[in-house]
Formats: sequence, C-alpha cells, structure tokens
Amino acid sequence: MAIPGTTLPVMARITFLAAVFVWICCWHGGCTTPFDEAASDALLRQSVDVAIRRELQGLPQPDVDRPMTTTQAPPLVEQALAERREELDAIGPGTGQREIVYDLGPDLTGAPSTQADITLLEAILSAVQRNLGLQAARLQPAISRQNVIAAEAVFDGLLFANADYAKLDQPARVPVVMGVPIGTGFNASEQMLFETGISKLTTMGTLFTLSTDVSRSQNNASGINFSPDPAYLSAARLGLTQPLLRGFGTEVNTAAIRLAENAERRDIEQLRGDLMRVVSETEAAYWELVLSWENLAITQWLVEVGEQVRDVLDRRREFDTKPAQYADAVATVERRKGNVISSRRRLQGASDALKALINDPAHTVGSEVLLKPSDVLVESPLQYSLRDAIMSAITNRPEVQQAILAIGDAQIRRQVADNLRLPLLNAFAEVAYWGLDSDAGNSYENLNQGDFIDYILGLSFEYPLGNRAAEAEFQRARLERTTALVGYWSTVQAIVFDVKSTLRDVIASYELIQARRSFRVAQAENLRTLLVEEETLAGLTPEFLNLKFQRQEELAVARQLELDALVQFDTAVAELYRAMGIGLSMKQIELEMVDPQADPDAYLPR
Repeated sequence: MAIPGTTLPVMARITFLAAVFVWICCWHGGCTTPFDEAASDALLRQSVDVAIRRELQGLPQPDVDRPMTTTQAPPLVEQALAERREELDAIGPGTGQREIVYDLGPDLTGAPSTQADITLLEAILSAVQRNLGLQAARLQPAISRQNVIAAEAVFDGLLFANADYAKLDQPARVPVVMGVPIGTGFNASEQMLFETGISKLTTMGTLFTLSTDVSRSQNNASGINFSPDPAYLSAARLGLTQPLLRGFGTEVNTAAIRLAENAERRDIEQLRGDLMRVVSETEAAYWELVLSWENLAITQWLVEVGEQVRDVLDRRREFDTKPAQYADAVATVERRKGNVISSRRRLQGASDALKALINDPAHTVGSEVLLKPSDVLVESPLQYSLRDAIMSAITNRPEVQQAILAIGDAQIRRQVADNLRLPLLNAFAEVAYWGLDSDAGNSYENLNQGDFIDYILGLSFEYPLGNRAAEAEFQRARLERTTALVGYWSTVQAIVFDVKSTLRDVIASYELIQARRSFRVAQAENLRTLLVEEETLAGLTPEFLNLKFQRQEELAVARQLELDALVQFDTAVAELYRAMGIGLSMKQIELEMVDPQADPDAYLPR
C-alpha cells in the first residue's frame, strides 16, 4: 500500500525489516515443509521384532525352510475303474459330457430368462473399477489429505488489517485557578487508526509479527491547542513471541500435521484392505455362481432320470405296480422338481449378488439377465511355506500397517502430553519505530530518522499448582501408547491365525477334491451296475426301480459334494492370497488414488 508523501528511505527501512523478518522465519524452518517423518523409537522396534519372532517360534529357519505342495490321496477307486471312466462321467450330471439346456423359467417381467457370459477377470476388473463401496473408500484418502493441508496451513503467513474511527464529545471537569476557569467543559476530538501487517508461526513455536499503523488525532475543543493538530502518529513494529518450555520444539508444533499424515496413511491402508476384500469376495461370489449353475444342472438331471423311472412304473400299473409304489415315484419326481425351483432361485440370488459387487452398467442389479460364468473350476496344486506366508502377511497386510500407525499416533500424543507438563514460559520482544507529524507522509518520513525507538522485552510464566491435569494427560497418553503396542501384538496374532486357517482350508479342500471325486466315481459305478442289471433282467420290480431312485440321488449328492470341494479350494486360494496381503499383486491390480484437487463430482458413479 503506497502512502502519499512517503519517501524512498522510509520504504527501504520497512523493506529491510521485512527482509530480516522473512530470513528469521526461514532460519527457524518456516519456509520449509513443516512435516518431519516420525521415526519409531527403540521400544517400538523391539516390540515389533519380539511380536514377529514370537509367532515364528518353532518354524524352520529360512535357510532350511523348503516349500511344500498340496497333495491328494492316491485315486485308488479311479484307478480301478479307469477303463470305464469316460462311461461313468457320462452317467453323472454336470460332468461336461453333454449339452445342458437350463430350465431358467420366466424372469420378473414375465419374459423368458436370458443369460450373459462373464469371465472371472471381467468380474474382478469391473468390481475394482466400479464397486460402490470401493468408490466411497477411494475418496476417503483425498478427504484426509485436506486435513493434512489444513494442519500445515497453521504455519502459513497471516495478513491482517484493522481500522477504527472514534468521534468523542464528552463533558469534562474544568479546573479553576484564582476564580478563572482554565479550558472548556467538554472534550471533543476525532481519532482514526489503521493497522496492517503479517504474522507467521514457525515450527519452533515462534510467532513473528511485522506490522505498521498510523493514527490521526484532531482536537475539536476550543480554548486548548495542540501541536501538531491534526497529528499523524505512525509506527513500524517487529515483534516475536517464543515459548521456552511448554509449546517449544518442532515435535510439539507439528504434532497435528503428523497425526493428519498418519490418518491419511491409515485411510490408504484401509482402501487397500477394502480393495483386497472386494477382490476376494468377487472371486468367491463368482465360484458360488458357478456352483449354482452346476446345482441347477444336477437337479434338472434328477428330474429327467426320475421321470424315466416314473413312466416305467406308470406302464406297469396294470401288472405288478401297486398304487402306493407309483404314488411314491410321482412324489419323488415332484420333490425333485421342487428342488429345481429352489436351485433356480439360488442361481438368481447368486447372479444378483455378483452384479452388486461388480456394479457393471451393462448388467445392473435391476437387470433380469442372469450372469453365466465362462471360467471353469480349477484344482492346480499349490506350493506354500508357512514361514513365508506369515512373513508376507506381516509385511503386506493393511492391518499391520494401521497398527504401526496407531503406535505412531500414540507416541506423538505422548510427546505432546510430556511437553504440556512443563511450565508456560514465553519470551516476547518488540522493536518499534515512531514518527509524528501533521502530514501522514512526513510522519512516515520521521520513522527513517530513528529518533524514537521502543524496545520491549519480557517474560511470562504460568504453572498450575500440582499440575494434576497435565500429569493425568501424560499418564493417559502413556497408557494409550501401551495399548497401541498390545494392539499391534494382537493384530499380528490375528493375522497369523488368519493365514494358518486359510492355508489349512487350501490343503484340506485340495485333499477333499480327490476324496469327493472318488466318491462320485464310485456312486456312478453303483448306478452303472444297476443300469446293466436293468437291461439284463427279464422284469423290473418296483423295488428295483426304487433302488434306482436311491442310486440316482446318491450320485447327484456325490457330484454336488465334488463341486463343492472344487469351489471351496478355489475360494480358499483367493482367501489365502488375501490373508497373505498379496491378493492385488497376484492379479496385477494397482491402487489408484483420487486426485485431492479434482472435482469430487467427477467420481460420482456413472
């Protein structure tokens, strides 16, 4: 702001003061990034190491640890029936030996149900990009980034300005000397004040203020003269306030920034965890949908072969079939038709569940198109090492990183609480140049002469007797820090439990596949033997046909158990990768962050 009549030397003096001010601010760290990375102390590192060593205790050391591979029991039944394996697979339902026409029934609009193929990769990519829960979680780190910026803004410079105007007209006592009144019975004056400047807080807690002000005073009372009148009183001030005990140091003054940074990191880790969870849930929902389609095929097959038996009994009603036997066959077929309806309903629910996860605009939840998986169930053996799996989980799981950040937060709060136990001892200093004249410009010109300079130094002290509140806050912070350390141990323990549980699921389900397959092949052989007898026997008794019903049911159950074991294995593998914290890297998925400065509406679901 230019002031009329101000000469260059005055502005040079003010510019010099401003330069000194800026240099001191930068020297104190005010021109650098106020955030300093908080390093874990020795106790934290020791606690982390002990927690990990405790969980790895008893496991083979890395130099002798050898990866293991999931195994299956020898397929003795399949080996014995190897010559008839193709024939046995053709007997059973849903083994890929024949084209299946699914009975999907009408959709909710009354039209025939339709289906759309989808691969596992398409489902996962759509879920990663479009899942509504992930879209909301993806915005949270950007929200936390604004909190970081707001915390850092405490150290930004502050421009301030004040303006006051006062017109006084007050009655006043008049002194009388020897019967002669001196002065007038009132005070009348006009006063105007304008002040402007900048202030800045540094990471050391120092508050610098550089300001200038000019006031105009004019006496309106008659009988009394002032010189100068009107009077312009100008000043240029440079002051600082420095905490010497409480509130001193970068660790205390940047605590809010570090806490905000940790909160942002936690939200990022939460997003990564949510992303891994959605990928795992999508894969599980995909295989569940595969199982639903297979179960529908199995129940349809049961109806088909059951109707054949029922029709045979119907043709024999005039010979040896009793009404009760025929009624039992009809009831069995009707029960199987009811199972088809139930399987169809589960298929529709599984399709909608996958739609909700992937949020594909081409296949919304409101759409009546049924999703049909294109990928088949796999049973490839898996190599694993318990030590490597645990170490991978401890290294990559978001929960571990969040627990470490919680310890960091507790440490920061403990440092702040420790500092707040100190007495309040602040030093303040100010230097002020003054100038007075009847003209504002000349008043500022007088500043340059340096005839009138104020120097102010001071200390302020404050300490509550007993200091109980600060001591209680410090003790609470220490307890919270210990709680955070215990929480880290608990998190590590829970993650190790999760890894071992999912790894056991993988091993057991892989073994179960072979056992269930052998069971299905054996049941297929039982039914094949019965079919051979059906062709060679001269007559078919109702008892024989009832046994055929039972063998069909047993084969269908065996096939369902085999498929269920396959789904359990594929789902368990996906869960193991999630438990190890590598669910994203295994599918080459990278975490994409929202630009904190972007238009939020750009991230609304389209």
